[in-house]
Amino acid sequence: MDDASAPDDNTTWLGSFSSLVDPNKPWLERSLSTFDIPYVYQFSYTYDLPVGRGKALLGNMPAVLDAIIGGWKTNGVWRISYGRPLCFFTYDGTSLPTYGGQRPNIEGRPRRSGGKDSSWINNYFSNPGVFQLPPIYTFGSAPRATGMIRSPVAFNTSMSIEKDFSLAKLREGMIFELRLEAQNALNHPVFGTPDTSVDDPNFGVVSYTSNSPRQVQLGGKVTF
Repeated sequence: MDDASAPDDNTTWLGSFSSLVDPNKPWLERSLSTFDIPYVYQFSYTYDLPVGRGKALLGNMPAVLDAIIGGWKTNGVWRISYGRPLCFFTYDGTSLPTYGGQRPNIEGRPRRSGGKDSSWINNYFSNPGVFQLPPIYTFGSAPRATGMIRSPVAFNTSMSIEKDFSLAKLREGMIFELRLEAQNALNHPVFGTPDTSVDDPNFGVVSYTSNSPRQVQLGGKVTF
């Protein structure tokens, strides 16, 4: 819970008095924090591949072949996080002079579109009628942020594969490590928040992703 936090990851906003819907009652800003994430599932691992001399697979391969395909290990981090609360606004709302922007009325529990044939990226809310533009010069019933409906679930993976090559013939204890790393290894998009201005023509449209496409880098390190 807090009384000032950014609406989403794509916004730079410090809160302050410019965000107060009623500057005479700043306590009305208190709500669920916009960075509240109630569930995060993260799995990390390191695994030596069972391929190469002395391993379960191809354990008697020639030394030259083992130097190429044997002794590799992989590791990764898989993360799934629940969505963040949403902040709702009005596009053409009329607030009192010197007051913050109007918030909509919420007349029911908003629901997210779903189903295999759903175009939820373009119609995130299955019942957009629960959001209503309030009369002019009124505050609206929506809190600063609500957890009744949240931004899309975020899923991301980082993975790598690496192998150590002995350089003992050059210097005792010297090792060359070759490593291939991939961020967002499965190239899975993490969709941003939908448009939450209730009277905007693009209301409910998810127009951006908050992560980058797959990025791969190759690195080497000599330890001696």
